[in-house]
Amino acid sequence: MKKVLVADKVAPECMEILEKAGLDIEFKPGLSEEELMEAIRGVHGVICRSGARLNAGVLEAADNLEAICRAGVGVDNIDVDTASKKGIVVMNTPGGNTISTAEHAFALMLALARNIGPAYVSMREGRWDKKKFIGSQLAGSTLGIVGLGRIGRSVTKRALAFGMTVLAYDPYLSHETAAKTGAELVDNMEDLLSRVDYLTVHVPENSQTDGLIGAAEIALMKNDARVINCARGSIVDQQAVLDAIEAGLLGGAAFDVYVHEPPDDYQFAASDRVLATPHLGASTEEAQIAVATQAAEQMVDALQRQYFRNALNVSPVPPEDMKVLEPYCELAASLGLLVAQLNRGRPESIEVSCRGDIAQRNIDPIVTYGAVGVLRHMLGSTVNMVSASYVAEERGIHVTSSSTMGQDAGFTDLVEVKLVSDVGAIQAAGTIFGRKYPRIVRIGDYYVEVIPAGHILVTYAEDVPGLIGSVGSILAEGCVNIARMGFGREEAGGSAILALNLDSAPDEETIQRIRDVDVVREVMLVRL
Repeated sequence: MKKVLVADKVAPECMEILEKAGLDIEFKPGLSEEELMEAIRGVHGVICRSGARLNAGVLEAADNLEAICRAGVGVDNIDVDTASKKGIVVMNTPGGNTISTAEHAFALMLALARNIGPAYVSMREGRWDKKKFIGSQLAGSTLGIVGLGRIGRSVTKRALAFGMTVLAYDPYLSHETAAKTGAELVDNMEDLLSRVDYLTVHVPENSQTDGLIGAAEIALMKNDARVINCARGSIVDQQAVLDAIEAGLLGGAAFDVYVHEPPDDYQFAASDRVLATPHLGASTEEAQIAVATQAAEQMVDALQRQYFRNALNVSPVPPEDMKVLEPYCELAASLGLLVAQLNRGRPESIEVSCRGDIAQRNIDPIVTYGAVGVLRHMLGSTVNMVSASYVAEERGIHVTSSSTMGQDAGFTDLVEVKLVSDVGAIQAAGTIFGRKYPRIVRIGDYYVEVIPAGHILVTYAEDVPGLIGSVGSILAEGCVNIARMGFGREEAGGSAILALNLDSAPDEETIQRIRDVDVVREVMLVRL
C-alpha cells in the first residue's frame, strides 16, 4: 500500500478521498525541517499547502517519493529543481481558489465604493455619520483589470453584471480572446490607467510585475480613482499608493496582500480611505474544500495511474530518448526566452522548427520547451511542460512545429524559435557543438555566435568603423566586462548586429549611452 504524507492542515475531504482510494495516510502538519526529513522517508506522496517547506535537504531525505501536490497555486515552498532531479513529480491545483479571490476583490471594491469600512467603525463607536459617508455606485463606472487570466476573467464577469465598463491590459492575450470575456483590451497600460475609476491587478509575481503599479502609474490615474490588490504585495507599491491618497491624488485603496506578511506595522490601515484585510482572498470554506479535493484526486491519479494533472515538471518522453533531446530542449527554451525579450508586439504564434539529424527524432519536447521559454518570460516560472500548451491556447497563441532532414547553413542540427506578433516576427536559431556546447547562431537574419546564458546585450546598428570600439568603451566605463562577442552583418557598411555576452548587467545609464551612439538603432538587454 502506498503511503501519503499530508504535511499541512487541509479540509477533511482530502483524507476521505485518499482513504477511499486505498492509500495509507500520515497526517502530520506543522513539522519542523528536521521532523519533515524524518517523516518523508518511506512515503510515496506528499500533499502540502504553504506551511511545509520541502527544500532540497528535505527532498534529498526522500527515498520513495513519487509525487508532491500543493493544495494551492504557488510552489515557492517546494524546491522543484531538486524534485525534478530526483524524478519526483510536482503538481499544484490551479483554479481552486479562483472564484473566492475574484469575489474578495469585488467585495473590497464594493466596500470602497460605499465606505463600508469607516462607516462600520463609526457605528461601533456610537456615531451616526450618514452624510459623511456618501458613496458612489459601481454601475456606470469603469473598472481596469491588469491581467486577464482566470481570476481577472472572473472579476470581469461580475463587473459586467454590475453594469460596469471593463477595460483590461494583458500584453500576452489576443484581442479576439479578450473580446470573448466582454472586456475591452487596451494596448498599453497608460491608456487604461487614465480612464478607470477602479483598478485591480491579477498577475503573477515575477521580475516583470515587481512594482508594476508605482508612483509613475498612479500619477496617470484620476484623483478619485481607487486601487485594489488581491494578487501579491510586490506588484503594487503600497507606499506610493498611500502617499497619493494622502496628497489627494487617489480616492482610496484596498489591500489583501503585502510584501511582508504579516506587515511590519499597521499604520497604513488607519486611514478611512484604506481598506485592509489579512490575505483572505482564498480563505473561504468552498475554496479550501476545492483545493483539498483537487489535491487528493490528483495524488490518487499520480500514484495509482501515473497520470499527472497540473504537473510542473513532467516530460512524457522515455528517459533514454530524453537524454539525447535534453540539450536541444534547453537550447529551445533559451531561444524562446530570447525572442520573447526581443519582441515588442502582442504575441500571436510560436513556431519551433528542427533541421538536420535531430529532426529524425520526436521533436515534441523541443517544441514544448521553446514555447515554455516564450511563455515564462510573459507569465513566470509556473509555466511548464504540461501547462504550456494550455496556457498558450488560453491566451490565443498558436504553437506550431516543423522538421526538415536537410541541413541549414552547414549545421548538422539546428533549432529555431520564431515568435510572431501583431507588429512582426522575430526568430533565433541555435545548435549544439560537440553534443554539449549550446550556441545561438542566428538572431533574425544575422548569423552570430553567442552563448545562451547570462546577460546578453543585443545592439542593432549600422556597420561602420568604430562601432564595436564605441560600444566596448562605454561598457568599460560602466565597469561591465565583455565575456564574448558575436557580430553579424547583412553586407559591408549595411545593417549589423552586435551580440555581447556580459559578465554583469549594465545599468540603464550605460545602456542609454549606447543608444545615443549615432549609428545605433536599438539596444536591448536580454537575460537567459
